[in-house]
Amino acid sequence: MLQAPALLLMSMALPAAGTAPLPHWNPKAPENARLLPGFTQANVAEVVGAVGARVQRSGSDAARSDLLATFPNGTKAVIALSGCDATGDGCKALNIQSFWTKSSKVPPERTAEAVAAFNQRYSFGKAFVMADGRTTLQYYLTGDYGFVRGNLAVVLLVFADQAEKLAADFLRPLERAAP
Repeated sequence: MLQAPALLLMSMALPAAGTAPLPHWNPKAPENARLLPGFTQANVAEVVGAVGARVQRSGSDAARSDLLATFPNGTKAVIALSGCDATGDGCKALNIQSFWTKSSKVPPERTAEAVAAFNQRYSFGKAFVMADGRTTLQYYLTGDYGFVRGNLAVVLLVFADQAEKLAADFLRPLERAAP
């Protein structure tokens, strides 16, 4: 689970859209077939950037900070590495998570029903309502023996798409229908 400072930084520290042009991801590029030995801040940030997302670290300690990503479709996510060695150079897993603000108009049970309907329809990630009432979408990825760079790129793109589907097809309609 993410620490409170990471959540605060996520809302404050993400760069504004429209700064530098975004690269176009080429799934057939030879580098996408490379097997990388473990997740690191550097190689994950490079792949996040390669799929057209903006990325920055959430803190000053590069080995222990989360990555904050904004994807081309507007999805914002925190990417946290885990299962790391002491230097942070050999992480075996990462957690990708997006959050939505708790609605002041929608009853909590309606939000929970929408999240359950999303989970029934889509199985890529897990959506749930946190104890504080915020909705979140989470995906946990392991790379015990390394990971293929292109596979991580696809996971990131699918996550951004699923987060947009959760917002557009399940959460925003609740807001529009609320009194």
